[in-house]
Order: sequence, then C-alpha cells, then structure tokens
Amino acid sequence: MFKIFISARYLKTFISSVTVYLAMISVSVSAGETEDFVNKLKTHYEKTRSIKKFSLNYHFLNKQYRSHDYWDYQAPDRVLSVRMVEVDLEKKHFYDNDILYSPGGQILDRVQFQNDTHSYYYEKNGNFLGKRYFNEGMGNFDRFVSYNALNIDFLAIRPLLDEANIKSNITLRQDRKSATTTLTHKNANDHIVDYEFDNSTLQLLKINNKTRQAIFIYDDYQTTRGLTFARSVNKYYNGAKEPAYISFNDKFEIIEEVDAAKLQLPQGYGPEVKPGDGVLVAKEIAQDLYVITDSGGWRNSLFKVNGDEIMVFGAAGYPELSTKTIKLIGEQFPTKKISAIHVTHAQEADIAGLTVYAEHGIEMLADEYSIAAIKAYPDFANDIHRFKFRTIEHEQVIDGASFYVLESMHAKRQSFVYFEDSGIIFQADFLNIAFDNTVPKLIPNYTRTFIDFIRSKKLKFNRIVGNYKNNNISVEVVNKTYNAMM
Repeated sequence: MFKIFISARYLKTFISSVTVYLAMISVSVSAGETEDFVNKLKTHYEKTRSIKKFSLNYHFLNKQYRSHDYWDYQAPDRVLSVRMVEVDLEKKHFYDNDILYSPGGQILDRVQFQNDTHSYYYEKNGNFLGKRYFNEGMGNFDRFVSYNALNIDFLAIRPLLDEANIKSNITLRQDRKSATTTLTHKNANDHIVDYEFDNSTLQLLKINNKTRQAIFIYDDYQTTRGLTFARSVNKYYNGAKEPAYISFNDKFEIIEEVDAAKLQLPQGYGPEVKPGDGVLVAKEIAQDLYVITDSGGWRNSLFKVNGDEIMVFGAAGYPELSTKTIKLIGEQFPTKKISAIHVTHAQEADIAGLTVYAEHGIEMLADEYSIAAIKAYPDFANDIHRFKFRTIEHEQVIDGASFYVLESMHAKRQSFVYFEDSGIIFQADFLNIAFDNTVPKLIPNYTRTFIDFIRSKKLKFNRIVGNYKNNNISVEVVNKTYNAMM
C-alpha cells in the first residue's frame, strides 16, 4: 500500500487556487442583490408586462422522442406542426389550432378552445373524431397557458417577475466567465426552475425546470413593432442531448380580444365523446373469430380460435391492455392457450404492451423489419431476451389468416390480415375512419396504397376492423374514402 503525503502549505495553496477559480466562474450574492437584479428585469420587461391579449403563430419540428412513432426506427424523423393561437389572459379565453403534417400526407387539423362556459376539442379534418368532440373541462385554460407561454420569453418569465417573496423563493448566481446571471425560483407549484439571462442585454437565454426535467433554449432575438422576443426555442426533455422540439415563432401580435367566432363549435358537430369504461368485451363476428373492445371503442383487437390454440391480433398497445386482453380470453376459453400475437407494425402505440405477452411465453408474429424495430425499442432492453419471434412473409397463410406486408409511408413495413372465409380484414393505421363514418377531407397516400392493394388482389370483404376507432368499416365507406382522394 502506498501513502501520498501532501504538505499543509501545498494543500492550502491548492485549495485557495480552486476557490479563486470557482469565484471567477460562479458567484452567489446577497438577497439584496437578488432583489436589485429582479427589479432590473422588471424595468427591462416593463413594456411587455401589460400584455394580456395576444395571438401567436409558430411552427415546430417534433423529434417524437416521447412516442417513438418513426417511419424508420433507424432514421428517426421529425414531423412539422403549424400552430395558431389567440389568448385572453384576463377572461381566460383561448383558441388553439394545431396542424400536424405526418409522413405520407396525413394532416391532423385539431382545434381546442375555451370561452366563459365550456372548453372543447374537435377536428377540422375528422381523422379520428369525425364530427364528435371532447369536453376538456374549464381547467383546460390553465393547462394550455402554462405550456404555451413558454414559447415567448417575456411571457415565460412572468412567474419569476410576479414572485412576491423574492427573499425566500429566489436565489441568484452569477457566472463571470459566460457573463450570465441565473435566478433559481421555487414557484407556486413547488417546481425548482432556473432562469439564465445575458448580463448585457438581460435577454432570457435558458429555462431549466429541474422538477420536470425540461430545458428551453431561447435564441435569435428580433424586434418587430417595438417588441423584442426570441424567434427560436429549442426544447429538451429528460436529459436528451437533442431537442425534442425545434420551435420557431413566426408572428406575435397584441389583440383586442379572441375572435368570438372561434370560441364555439362549428355547425353540425356532435355529439360529445363520452369516456369509455375500460371494461373489455369479446363478441363473435364470424365463426371462431372475435372482436375485443370496450364501451369507448378506441382500441380494438381480434382473436381467432384454432382448435386448442388462439391467435391474437393487435392487442399490444400498452401493458394494461395486454393484461386485460389475456385475462378476458382466459376467462372465456379457460381450456385453450394463446399461442401467438400478430404485430402490424413497430410503433410505440402498437407494441408497448408486448412485454406482457413475453412474460406468458407467447410467440410474436411480425415481418422481418418490424422484429428488428421491436428489438431496438428502448423500453424492451431489459426483457428482450424473453421475446419469442416468428417472421411472417408477404402473402403467408397461418391457420386461416392471410398476412400481407406492404411498404407504407406510415411505417416502413406494415402488415394486415385477411380472413377469407369470413370476409374480414384487420388493419392498423392504413385506414382511419371515425365511429360516425365521417370521411376525412384529406386522405394520406398510404390509405390509397392499402385500398389499391386489396382491390388488385380482389380480396372480397364485408367488414374491416380497425385497430383504432371504427371496428366495422363497410365496403361503402371504403369506396367513399377512396373517392375523396380523387
């Protein structure tokens, strides 16, 4: 064993040098200096603090870190969203139109708003809800504003500037090397939030909500009509090295009020969507073929009885759904065994519950690409050794189920199942039709690909079961959907 001896004089010199260096970099100051800096910020931002009604147009690129719904898991894509909002902070009115452009031409045109008496969410294009709408509740304004305000730097810092007890809830730290000042605020929600400012301009550079693990970086400051604000905001979550959202502020305006015409449902909309009860029910729709859904009907799956074995289709969206599905089938057919589950494509909303099937030793049927994507899914890293896979090929038939694997702009490989004897097709995301059979105004190109394919193969069907929403899509609705693209 070796012993290292350091002289007291050397150690004292070393500690002194480190202390001086750290002091040059970062300095904590007194409560009085903290109040002085907050007052400087209030003076700097005085012109903006009276803004109570505004509109904001911005667009952003979404990395989809939280959904993993990539076209190709090997090359994660960003999708474009364009957002237009109007806000009245005093009346608690807002209008928010969010248009998301997905690969393959799917356009989600969503609106949410709140007036004096209600807050609703509906779709202009009708992709998922058709003409129905959600009641968001009167607390939706606060949820919306708490996030939306972060897009504009001078709105984002209002909780800091409005703090009444600076001495107790705000501390200040200066970084001489970078010429910045950071205020750490314990806000009304007990979140710890760092606000970093440039010393010379007093412009906001960064917000770090340590409680939520969210970091916003503000840049590209420009002045328009006397208002200076950051035009770009990069948003990072959960310690990610790349931004989940790259956002650009296109237009900010002070308005007199939110357009009243926007604070109501368009004519012809309804009824309101009621929440499902979460209780799964299995119903036989053809010989030995059952559809599983609940009263809400947002997620549907099939299972086929083949002698003593059962094959499941599309029931792995999330662990709770997988558990409920396995339990329901076991109660209905206690002497039979679930032997396999089919996975249509490897996006999170379609695979997140697969671990439950792995725990039961159930084989997973998917195309070669989808299997590779499942193996690469981060949440399966600790359990993937338990997964049992069987590769399905295009036009392969297994126990009366014909599998077709297509290239799609929704997912690089995507399969569906055709049950020839019963004339039933099960698919996920090729064809999205709402419960009320509303045909969307804009149809993605992969829907055309799907319909062209089943027509070219002369697949005779009388019912298409969607993994999402409508589980009884008729030939007539399919034809209307196709014609809407012409």
